Amino acid sequence: MYKKAMVIIGLLFLTSCVNSPTTRGGGSNYATRDVEVVYNDTVKSFPRVALVIGNNDYQKNPRLTNAVPDARVVRDFFTNRGFRVIYAENANRETMSRKINEFISSLDRKSVSVIYYAGHASQDKSRKTGDITNYLVPVNDSTLIRVTDYDRDAISFNDILSTVDEINHGLNIAMLDACRTPIGRGGSIQNISAEGIYLVYSTASKETASDSGDFRKSFLKYAQSSMKLNDIFLAVKRDLIKEGQKPIINDETNGEVFYFTKPTPTYTPTPTPQVIERIVYRDRPIKSEKVNSEKRRKGEWNSLIYRGKRSYSKNSTNTVKDNYTGLIWQKSGSSNKMNWSDAKEYCSNLSLDGYSDWRLPTEEELYYLADRTKYKLAIDTDYFSVKSSWYWSATTYKNALSSAWVVDFSYGDDYGYLHSDTDYVLCVR
Repeated sequence: MYKKAMVIIGLLFLTSCVNSPTTRGGGSNYATRDVEVVYNDTVKSFPRVALVIGNNDYQKNPRLTNAVPDARVVRDFFTNRGFRVIYAENANRETMSRKINEFISSLDRKSVSVIYYAGHASQDKSRKTGDITNYLVPVNDSTLIRVTDYDRDAISFNDILSTVDEINHGLNIAMLDACRTPIGRGGSIQNISAEGIYLVYSTASKETASDSGDFRKSFLKYAQSSMKLNDIFLAVKRDLIKEGQKPIINDETNGEVFYFTKPTPTYTPTPTPQVIERIVYRDRPIKSEKVNSEKRRKGEWNSLIYRGKRSYSKNSTNTVKDNYTGLIWQKSGSSNKMNWSDAKEYCSNLSLDGYSDWRLPTEEELYYLADRTKYKLAIDTDYFSVKSSWYWSATTYKNALSSAWVVDFSYGDDYGYLHSDTDYVLCVR
């Protein structure tokens, strides 16, 4: 079933600012016209194409930390969701132009397209067109000083969007995470808003965006679950506000439905007579059953934990005993965030209650510590004093060897983060 509407959803990740004050957003002269929008399951039959570029190593502007790592993780996510990904990192203008042309030539008349750019960007009124223009900055940026230089040597995101809109009558997706100050004297910077556009800003006008990776973390946390596009970004907005940013959402669509992760169909099975030999209760997703089944066969854990039961006792002032698993946990964990390597070292160097055999917990151990019947904190606060945040596990994320599983004690969720990201630590023995 098709519906007539115009849809351009911009998903452009710009993780920092250029030396001159940078901007993004502004007015638009995109022509409005009807396009075909696909609903629900039908959209999966459309070709999925993504353009992902991450730039860290600039010649003139400050080097970034997270643009390339963010782009790599997003590339892997889109690949796992069935997108053909055109990818580049630390790209000069020639390489960026070539990848953009490859992306555009890959589009069908009915496609699902995503543009993801992480790096320096800027915005101002083009001296060539007179339009407020978003500029993507290549790593060979030494010539970029005035707006006329950006018109000549930077990449116009407006031109990319206009071309993609002209070719693809399916769905075009994007996001803007960047500083929003002008190149020159600028003036009043406005949010880009036009019929059919869904555009997300990570921060408000005249505000500075963060190179912390928080936007990418939040986006992937929700996009990997079965959430609608608009629900994803509303959740991202809540997360970023907690981190001190001021995200803006401009939704000018007609409520079109799209999922990055397809919902699992619900059905009512037909009852059939059967003999039940035994019942195994689990509150864990299928992906970890093999590990936990092995533990059950060995009798290492009490089966009550798979039924959602939790039982703890005070082991000492600093530690808690899990009565079902037999594990001894830190009560509070680390006071600061750290990367994965430092997290493992923190636990191996820990000396607490006369013991020095502390370690970083596996993903299963940490996951079962979380109590998903609770909310902020998703853990038994009578015994534990942890933060409403993500905690490292020692388990490597199988789809990206440079990532490891983390567990969130706000909701009890788990996800894969880059080893270079920073999170809290709770050691176990």
